[in-house]
Amino acid sequence: MSLVQPDAQGSAPGSGLSYGWVIVAIVFMATALVLGSRFTLGMFLPHMPQALDASAADVSAAFAVSMIGAAVLQPAAGLLFDRWGGKSVLTAGLVAAGLALSGTSLAQELWQLMVFMGLGSAVAFAAVSPVLTTAIVIEWFDKDRGAPLGVATSGTKVAMIVLPPILAVLIVAFGWRTAMLSLGIAMWVLIPVVMVFMRTSPNKIKAAAARKAGKVSDSPGVTLRQALRMPAFWFLAISLFANGQVMNLVFIHLPNYLLSQGYSESVAAFALALLAGVGILGTVMSGVMSDKIGSRLMLLIMFGARGLSAMLVILMPGPVSLLLFVLVFGLLGYGAIGVIGALAPELFGKRAIGAILGTAYVFNQVGGAAGVYSGGLAYHLTGTYTASLWLSVASTIVATIAIAMLSKRQRPSLQ
Repeated sequence: MSLVQPDAQGSAPGSGLSYGWVIVAIVFMATALVLGSRFTLGMFLPHMPQALDASAADVSAAFAVSMIGAAVLQPAAGLLFDRWGGKSVLTAGLVAAGLALSGTSLAQELWQLMVFMGLGSAVAFAAVSPVLTTAIVIEWFDKDRGAPLGVATSGTKVAMIVLPPILAVLIVAFGWRTAMLSLGIAMWVLIPVVMVFMRTSPNKIKAAAARKAGKVSDSPGVTLRQALRMPAFWFLAISLFANGQVMNLVFIHLPNYLLSQGYSESVAAFALALLAGVGILGTVMSGVMSDKIGSRLMLLIMFGARGLSAMLVILMPGPVSLLLFVLVFGLLGYGAIGVIGALAPELFGKRAIGAILGTAYVFNQVGGAAGVYSGGLAYHLTGTYTASLWLSVASTIVATIAIAMLSKRQRPSLQ
């Protein structure tokens, strides 16, 4: 027995509830578990080297392989999304995530860690990535996409607050292997929910019916190949690179930056928690605001504010500028990918939105690697993060200019 199919507006006939918000809830849960697990792997790091007879560097290398692999697989995941739809890709990501964590919890040797955590998580992080989950939500909303995207993508931030204390209790009570296995099983528990409640969007159903009737060749929009020839794609790629660079620099190096400035470990931990906590509100708020003032203007505000707050920390270091910095990056940092996702259909249409966003997101991943490495290199060579902060300010300025140059007039006809 099948559930009632939604109508063309994304609502189940006879109900006032937009089915698109059911999709938002599923995406929220999937990102909370899969991407939340990515940002809480550090909880297991102190326990794994001894258990696997390996060094911390070896274990960290497996984590790095998963990040690099996710970037490499991202465009392919986008193509599969366009062909198979969100249900198939999301299910594959949850299967891979559960296998990666469950397999790692049973691993006895380093090569097993590389296979399960390195390769398995790469598939999971590519399939349940911010851009693909954004593409899933986009299909269900023809306008005012910012608010649902903000809610859907806030799952990661919620998990960053909720998961660590739960995992800490499990690790103390039962050991790291049981805690990791429990997290892996939680991924699989969500799979039936995805299988039952994920639906093909009304827009995709209408496009498929039209193609079958021979009325149109495809959904409105451009192909990936056409997008790559458009200035708008490269302007978005620049902004994603800058976003990945500055956000990963802050997220990874903020605690050590505070310690280098003479603050205590408790202050460093509080600042990181505050950043994630404010990020939940910021992700939703930036989505709602983008609906009201437009995605392009919202991005200009987000990138501009981040650049100014980073300059303030460099030029006027102190508790006040630091607090402002954390609040700005929480409120106007995490939601950028969701806002970019809301803007993308206006620039490229929905025909190949998964492949286009998946390819563009590679630049966010590369920027993230650059941000993490530049922070470590700057601190190693100079003992401060000043050089890496200035580099992020420069990339943010370039990204702000690129966003200002975005125009829907740069696209070909979406017919």
